[in-house]
Amino acid sequence: MPKASLSEDILLKKLIAALQALVTRLNSLRQAGNYQQALALIDQNLEELLGLQASIIRRLDNNRLVEMLTTNEFLDVGRLYNVAEIFYQDGQIRAEIGDDNQALTSRIRALDLFLEVGFAIENEFLEADDRIDALSDTLGLSIPEETLFQLYDYYEQVSAFDLAEAALDRMLEITGGDPAIAAEKQAFQQRRLLEKT
Repeated sequence: MPKASLSEDILLKKLIAALQALVTRLNSLRQAGNYQQALALIDQNLEELLGLQASIIRRLDNNRLVEMLTTNEFLDVGRLYNVAEIFYQDGQIRAEIGDDNQALTSRIRALDLFLEVGFAIENEFLEADDRIDALSDTLGLSIPEETLFQLYDYYEQVSAFDLAEAALDRMLEITGGDPAIAAEKQAFQQRRLLEKT
């Protein structure tokens, strides 16, 4: 990928600073027990980032969200990262208030979007790895098969081979030993053996 220009780096730093301020504000609201106000702030920020009502954004699938953040085949990874983090925070808050179904939905969406960030760019300002690992651990067997396959692919690309194999094992468990996934695991293990020789 081409290196980001200085102006792109400055814009990205501003986006990250705004996101950090949002997370700090959300944490303050959570500590004060103002969960509804925190959720309203999340919706407001989603609307500002994407230009649609939050209720519509929540109904869009992830591919559509990524399309909305793509102009002339250029993905605005900074904004995508912010959207992913907002859904992560939404999942955390909803888990705290016992809205388990919506927490699960937001966390899966956050994981999918952080994976998109991870695939899209290597950037010193955007570190999706920690969020991907945390969400993978939190969600465990609740991760849908399609997301697990993305997770496997991501972990293989970043040379986290044990985690890639663990994602394959989870897919095998979820699907009851699907032959296509078993074949992929065998191919993965063969690639690993070839790399070691």
